Amino acid sequence: MSAVPSASLPRVVSRNGHLIPPEEATLSVLGETLYGAYGVYESIQLWNGTLFHLADHLQRLAHSAAQIDLALPGTLPAHEAWIRAVIAAEGVERALIRLVVLGPDGKNGALAFAWLTPPRIPTPEMVVRGVGAITYLGERALPTAKTLNTLVNTLARRRAQAAGEHEGLLVDREGCVREGATSNFYVVRDGGLFLPPADTILEGVTLQIVVQLAGALGIPVERRPLPLAERDTWDEAFLTSTSRHVLPLVRLDGHPIGPGTPGPITRELQRRFEDYFESVVGAPYMERVSARTASHEKRSRA
Repeated sequence: MSAVPSASLPRVVSRNGHLIPPEEATLSVLGETLYGAYGVYESIQLWNGTLFHLADHLQRLAHSAAQIDLALPGTLPAHEAWIRAVIAAEGVERALIRLVVLGPDGKNGALAFAWLTPPRIPTPEMVVRGVGAITYLGERALPTAKTLNTLVNTLARRRAQAAGEHEGLLVDREGCVREGATSNFYVVRDGGLFLPPADTILEGVTLQIVVQLAGALGIPVERRPLPLAERDTWDEAFLTSTSRHVLPLVRLDGHPIGPGTPGPITRELQRRFEDYFESVVGAPYMERVSARTASHEKRSRA
C-alpha cells in the first residue's frame, strides 16, 4: 500500500459496496431513520494492513441489528468485502474503520456505509499515567445493542470534556456504574476483576479478549453491579475500547481511585493485550509499559 497520509481520510465511502465521494454519503431528514435513530454501527481497527478481529465486529453488528429488527443490506461476507474495497481504494495501512447501517427511510432500503478515519491512539502520557473520568446519571436504551441511539453517551462525553477529563461513566438509576460513554469499565479489588452484568452493557470485542487474558493469568473474574458508593474500596480501575485497548483509570470525579496511579493488574493486562495485539497484526500499537514501571509503582504504593 502507498504511504497516503491518514489525516486526509476519508477520500471515499462505500455505500452498499459502491464507492462514492464523501459528500454524497448523506442521509435525508425525511423518513423515520434519523428521528428514530434506526441504525447500528461498529468501529474496527486497521493496523499494519490487518483488520483486528473483523469477524467478531461483524458478528456483533448482526447481533445488534437483530435486536432492533433491522435486516442488513448484505451478508456478513459482503460487508467484509465492502470494507476491504474501501481500504484498497484509500491505500492506507492504519486507520479506524467506521461501519454504519441505516434502516429503511421509506424511500431507500437499508444502507451500509463504510469509511476510514485517522487512528485514535492514546498518548504515551495517557498510557503510562492513566486518565480521569466523571460520572453521568443515565442509561442507554437497549444496552446490549450498538445502535445509533447514543444521546446519553454524547452528553456524558461532553460533560467529561467540559470538566477536562477523558471519559464519562454512565451511572444507572440504582447508582451503579455500567460503562463509559465509548468504553467498557472494570474494577480491580482484592486481586479480582469485576465487570457489570453482561445484560446491562454493550460488551466490546476488546472486553472479550481482556476477560480471556485475565482467566489465563488466574485472575478471578466476577460479573456483578458496581455501586458508585463502593468506589473507596476499588484498588484499581481501567477502560477498554477498540482504540484505547487497556487504559488505566486513576481518577473519578476529581478523586483518586486507589492510590491514584495505575495498578499492577491493570499494568499486566495492558502488557498482555499489547502482546496479543502485536501477535495478530505484526506490529506494535501504542506506548509499552515495562515490568520495571509496574514494579516501581508497586513499591510506591507500599
